[in-house]
Amino acid sequence: MFSRSLEPRETLQAIATLLVPRVCDWCRIDLVDAEGVLQRAVTYHRDPEKARYGAELAARLRAAPGQVGSMAWAFETGQSHTAHFDPPIEFDQMRDRDLLTFSQAIGLRAYYILPLISRGRTLGALAAMQAESGRPITDDDRALISEIVQRAALAIDNARLYAETEAARRQAEAANRAKDEFLAMLGHELRNPLAPIATALKLMEMRQDGGASEERRVIERQVGHLSRLVDDLLDVSRISQGKVQLQRERVDMKAIVAQALELSQPAHAVEAELTAGPAFVEGDAVRLVQVLCNLLNNAAKYTPPEGRITLKLAASGAHVVTTVRDTGIGIAPYLLPRVFDAFQQGDQPLDRKTGGLGLGLAIVKALVEMHGGSVTAESRGPGQGSLFKVTLPAATDQAPAAAEQVSAPPVAGSGRILVVDDNADAAAMLTLMLEQLGYEARSAYDGPGALAEAARFVPDVAILDIGLPGMNGYELARALKADPRLDGIRLLAVTGYGRESDRARALAGDFDEHLVKPVAPARMLKALQALIGDR
Repeated sequence: MFSRSLEPRETLQAIATLLVPRVCDWCRIDLVDAEGVLQRAVTYHRDPEKARYGAELAARLRAAPGQVGSMAWAFETGQSHTAHFDPPIEFDQMRDRDLLTFSQAIGLRAYYILPLISRGRTLGALAAMQAESGRPITDDDRALISEIVQRAALAIDNARLYAETEAARRQAEAANRAKDEFLAMLGHELRNPLAPIATALKLMEMRQDGGASEERRVIERQVGHLSRLVDDLLDVSRISQGKVQLQRERVDMKAIVAQALELSQPAHAVEAELTAGPAFVEGDAVRLVQVLCNLLNNAAKYTPPEGRITLKLAASGAHVVTTVRDTGIGIAPYLLPRVFDAFQQGDQPLDRKTGGLGLGLAIVKALVEMHGGSVTAESRGPGQGSLFKVTLPAATDQAPAAAEQVSAPPVAGSGRILVVDDNADAAAMLTLMLEQLGYEARSAYDGPGALAEAARFVPDVAILDIGLPGMNGYELARALKADPRLDGIRLLAVTGYGRESDRARALAGDFDEHLVKPVAPARMLKALQALIGDR
């Protein structure tokens, strides 16, 4: 019976119905709560009316903790107690008023009370009581009740542990949902400013403005890098489970080193020694840059201003080896074997000038191993500096890569496009770019404004942000689709909400396509041409 349920209330009910009426007339169980206070749990009789009456009495009456034979006494002392009465005379021995009141009310004739103990912990107390049946509590009864109570205590403890585990699971799930919602909102807020920056850069390129071309390329690389990091931030569980998908291509590690030096910009000057020959690998350029940035930043963090940081790149046969050496504080012997473990850090001063989360080297190890390579750390001890070596498989073809081709300008489009985004810069930049591409474009900044503009403009496609104020993108999409004047309108969600669940929700509703900010112009043009062509 006890094994049928791990729900605490059902377990208590199973105990009571096992004892009543086979062994006794009444069963009472008190259990200790999370604060260590004994609480009424069960007062049971097979007659529901009597059970309700007994429960009311138990809730109102409470014997003194020191009263021998009380529930509190059995719980505190861990002892059992048996008593028989021949009422009303033998009730005179009861000195506790509440205990006497309860006994007289139910016509108590005998009881056996004992603590509930499981795994060395006292959970409460149980009382088996005889009343109207007039049966005594025999030695055999005590033996049987003791055996049942021993098993019952284990069942109660199992139910309690299960309930605590379930509560912890629900709390963890709630925390995980809160984390996901926070990351989704954070991603949205980070992507929103990235979108107009990326679009403005593309507009400058389309206008063939030759000024500051190098600066534009730097900004474009930074925007691309930040966009990838935001993408990963929104799927932490995927990263922790090793589900990051590498975008492999043939890359030159010399270019990777150059980008890493540009991105990290350590406070120290880095002495770079690069191989004279080719150093190609098959890998994800952004991830490899991330690996070297983490190593360079780590070296700068633990190296004093007068120290040195050296980066060497060498290609030897089947491997491309990159080393980052510093003359900093070094690594203690006890920490060296665990330096790539998550959250592992050396001793930190109170100001935590060299602090962090202890994740950088763990990320390095995971990404390098995903590329089929290895990373090692060396140090002779505190004050002796450190050396990190990344070894990657060389690409089978080490011929020089073809010169980078300048991307051709996108083919001009045609049609009427309505852009709706509460970020005025994002709406303005996207509208200008669409006009440059040959579209007739208008913009609006909220739901009501979009509905009014759509009625006047009658667009072929509406590009909607999801996080609009007042009327959100989903509500606006429904309203646009329901307007008979806009029959056949196609809807494109361009939003900072980039989780797979966000895409699924958009496509399951009124949207025809879902793109995540910032959107490359070629990708935007392709989506618009497909949507207008489907009309």
